[in-house]
Amino acid sequence: MTSVGPGPPQKELIRAQNGTYEVTKPLATGTFGSIYKAKRESDGKFFAVKCEALNMKSSLLRQMSVVLASIHYPSPFFTTIEERGTVPNRFLFIVMPLYGENLFDLMMNTNKDRKFSMATGLHLAEQTLTAIRDLHRNGFIHRDIKPSHFCIGREVDGQHHQVYLLDFGLCKRPRFAKKNDEAEEQMRKNAIHYRGVVKYASVHAHQGKNLGYKDDMESWWYMVLEFFLGALPWALLNKESEQDVLHLKRRITAPMVAAVWRTTPETTAGFFDLLTVIREPKDVAEFVEYDRIADGIQKLFEKSKSNTQEPPDWDCMTDYKGPGYQQVPMIAPPEVGLKPEMDFGKSDPGAGGGSVEQPKKEEVDKKKKKKKKTKKKGKNNKTISVEEVE
Repeated sequence: MTSVGPGPPQKELIRAQNGTYEVTKPLATGTFGSIYKAKRESDGKFFAVKCEALNMKSSLLRQMSVVLASIHYPSPFFTTIEERGTVPNRFLFIVMPLYGENLFDLMMNTNKDRKFSMATGLHLAEQTLTAIRDLHRNGFIHRDIKPSHFCIGREVDGQHHQVYLLDFGLCKRPRFAKKNDEAEEQMRKNAIHYRGVVKYASVHAHQGKNLGYKDDMESWWYMVLEFFLGALPWALLNKESEQDVLHLKRRITAPMVAAVWRTTPETTAGFFDLLTVIREPKDVAEFVEYDRIADGIQKLFEKSKSNTQEPPDWDCMTDYKGPGYQQVPMIAPPEVGLKPEMDFGKSDPGAGGGSVEQPKKEEVDKKKKKKKKTKKKGKNNKTISVEEVE
């Protein structure tokens, strides 16, 4: 099937199994699809609807659904999927909770110097660390850690100090060498490679090596460094200069960063100690010592003389009330594999069955009458029927 568009126009209705959603405005558009704000008609609650063209060779929405369905250890830092479905001949979609701004937009728009304060940056480092650790604990590597994949909650929900990891479409299980010393050539063939942007890529990602948990954490370190600097030292180098970016990452030192980071030498040195911890694992199967990194973040509060209760940059009148880092046993989940591919067109086994029908004539007539009574709905409102949604 072919898609006639990445998503619905404004005011169009998406009819899913558990509700009907009116698209109110676009939130973001990217290479792989679009995100829209939508209101559920039954209760007026707002959600985000993520849409993806049907002709995608590799569906990120399907993969995201598979990953979230395969989570063994739940995390308060992960988004959830309310519903999913297919609009025939047009697009796949998932319905998610609505969140606030992503961390990149916050960094660009909150302060004039386009970077976070020390206290805010450290709090975000702590929360994003926890989210990544929880993903790794479930046996997945992310492969695309960057600020725009994390969002804060909404102030209206009282969650605007909490960070959430939203995008799971590129997650993969790490591929480890078998105990019988699998041939190196076969390992190269089956290697998990990086799929993100160059500026956050780990050294191993630049070299095309098989990726593990520490590569996500190296991307995390570059992201947090950007929180404090506003721009990474290699930000102006383009994709054609990838070898130059790799050269800088392999040789980056505390004195190099201290030249552009207006903080104490002790703070800079302490931050570089985190990179040392991240790069310690010698095998892709090894977890990073997340607790040591969290402890290092707390020491950075002390070294930089930052107040742990200081309000976040985007809410300067309220003491920080975001969640802190909590230690958990780093036990790999049972080897049950991935859940079967999520079917966006037919009901999944055990999902309760059922189907979504075309709206009946009396329902359409009822909606037409309702349109005449409210100014919020235009005359051109359409109703999209969905084959099946869970």
